[in-house]
Amino acid sequence: MNDIAIESTTDAKFAELERRVLTLETKVALMPSVEQIETRITEQVKAMPPPPVEPPTLPSFKDISVPIPSLQALVNTAKTTWTLIEMFNELKMLFWTLFDRRYHMAWATRVIVIVLLVAILLSSWWPFAFDNTIGRLLEKIVNLLLGFVMFFILHIEMRRYQEWLGKRTQ
Repeated sequence: MNDIAIESTTDAKFAELERRVLTLETKVALMPSVEQIETRITEQVKAMPPPPVEPPTLPSFKDISVPIPSLQALVNTAKTTWTLIEMFNELKMLFWTLFDRRYHMAWATRVIVIVLLVAILLSSWWPFAFDNTIGRLLEKIVNLLLGFVMFFILHIEMRRYQEWLGKRTQ
């Protein structure tokens, strides 16, 4: 009896397999041939628009004229664009602003610069200068702000000195 049950399940499996094979064979028979696929792709490529046309003449380097700067213009440009030279010229201008006897700096500028310089130098003795990270950070922030104010005031005074020199040489 067992043999009959095994044989009937095997027959059912073979029948299912045969049905699947027949389905695949019919689907393969319905597929178009390779020649048909190639002709369809060829027609699609032919129907595509042509690529854009390049302009007939491109400008060459001979057509572009660039003026050649003079040597003096190059030297002036190099002097004005190099940061170290600018910084040196600013320090020189600050020195002459402070120590030129013919130029009279405003008393308010002198007093404010001295007070700010003393405040920056003695900032470690201030009451909020605790010996911890927050106190040191607060001290540095205040020093930066005071230094910026001093820089701004000295910058204004240097511009006044430059104007004074310009009037004096005319």
